[in-house]
Amino acid sequence: MSVSSGNQASPMAGPERNDLSERIAKAQQERAEREAKKARRDAEMDSSVSAGGLALRYGAEFGASVFVGILLGLVIDHFFGTKPWGLLVMLGFGLAAGILNVIRAYRQLMADGKLQATDQSDGPENGTKG
Repeated sequence: MSVSSGNQASPMAGPERNDLSERIAKAQQERAEREAKKARRDAEMDSSVSAGGLALRYGAEFGASVFVGILLGLVIDHFFGTKPWGLLVMLGFGLAAGILNVIRAYRQLMADGKLQATDQSDGPENGTKG
């Protein structure tokens, strides 16, 4: 009859345990790197706007301004009996407002683009102070 002692080594002791710890640490580091890369890629995609998106935005802003101008002109003509002058005047204001909205949106887009370019080109990693 064999008697086993209570001082047996556990199956996870020794070199296998260290190897497993190293593999876990390496896997966690690789996962963190993948998540950081994905976060950077998502941030780049959020900040970039496609040409179709810009056209849709500018067109919608211009169209909405003209539409509101026409509606206000029709309401003015209806209540004050100034047909067609209310419509023509408010159509002119709607066109002007639409043009100003597109100019404002374009300037905002250009300012955002310059800010991104500045953020990416300045800094010690690129040899400049920033």
